[in-house]
Amino acid sequence: MRYGAWVVIVCALVGWAAAAGPLVEALRPDIRLSMEADGIVRIRCGVAPVGPAGYVERPAELGWSLVPQVGSWRIVASFSETLTLDPGAERVFTDWRIRLPVGAYTLTWGDPCEGYTVVSFSVAEDAGGKRVLIAPQRFLEPLPPFMVAGADEPSWQAAPEARRAAAWAQASLAEDLAVCARRIEIVEVLARDFADTSLGVREPGMMYAQMITSGYVVRLKLVDREFEYRVAGDLLVRVPDVPSGQVPDDVWVVRVYAYHAGVDLLLHGAMACSPEAVMPLARWVPTHAEPVEGELKLLLGQGLLPWEIEEGYASEYPLPGVRLSVVFLKDGLLTMSLLDPEHRTSGGACRTGILRAQVEKTALQFPEVREVRILPPEVLQP
Repeated sequence: MRYGAWVVIVCALVGWAAAAGPLVEALRPDIRLSMEADGIVRIRCGVAPVGPAGYVERPAELGWSLVPQVGSWRIVASFSETLTLDPGAERVFTDWRIRLPVGAYTLTWGDPCEGYTVVSFSVAEDAGGKRVLIAPQRFLEPLPPFMVAGADEPSWQAAPEARRAAAWAQASLAEDLAVCARRIEIVEVLARDFADTSLGVREPGMMYAQMITSGYVVRLKLVDREFEYRVAGDLLVRVPDVPSGQVPDDVWVVRVYAYHAGVDLLLHGAMACSPEAVMPLARWVPTHAEPVEGELKLLLGQGLLPWEIEEGYASEYPLPGVRLSVVFLKDGLLTMSLLDPEHRTSGGACRTGILRAQVEKTALQFPEVREVRILPPEVLQP
């Protein structure tokens, strides 16, 4: 029973960095517009899976609306069914032809939670009275004489792979945070050539194919939190949210550890101050830094974020005056020296046990570290 609970907790709290994105099942709404020789506007609305997992036996609640800029009429339609789509497949729900009056229109299509695609377009007449469709290029079929492509705003919207990368990252974050994708703002999408298949986000102990991998950096925002994803083909990686600020091109993914009373209660039925309830939280350090030393400095020098505290994590670090003095690794033994001039790491067995477990588990995440020695011997002792 306890072992099973432990596996579930570890999967939930650790697995997101590598697995959540590729496994996400969500739909990207697509709109295609064209104008035929007789001035009829053709509107096609469809969906496609955002990632390589496809979309398997899941309900879809979709709707679209066409609204003129001038006038009180509107056309609304909705669809509800269980869908199965292979990766890369598309399902067209609407293929509609209509003769629209000259004017400007807004077409909205998608899912109320996963998000909408919105296009503003116009029907005009040229000097000879010929009807012309004007819309952003990404929504137009290959251009015949009756259509005029406008600029895509923002510019990354012009590239189908960039749109796919943004939608996939947005859907993955929505699943991680259990929110509707439409609440997540796409801040920017930048094309980038990564040095290898890590996409610049390296896990200690992992090997990556050494080949130039073209993809995108996708930056997202939810309220006051910012997020970064790296996407290339069927690869998607979420950069840890902490530290905040500009993320370098290449980082190590590391984990610091904090106590979670809820896990302690689940595993032991009481607040047992157990090392098993000291759980990982993702962080990044730049690859030019020594990752073991970098993660320990993050643990000792930076507290938890407000949303981590809301989720039940607790840590007394940073403690006044406590800092890392020396770190030395030889033959699997990591020796570290802590400065604690005010004896802040002393206390009862429960408190010091948690403080020590945070340090040891943070250091032991690297495969080359098999044992940890903390000096001087009196620190982190009851």
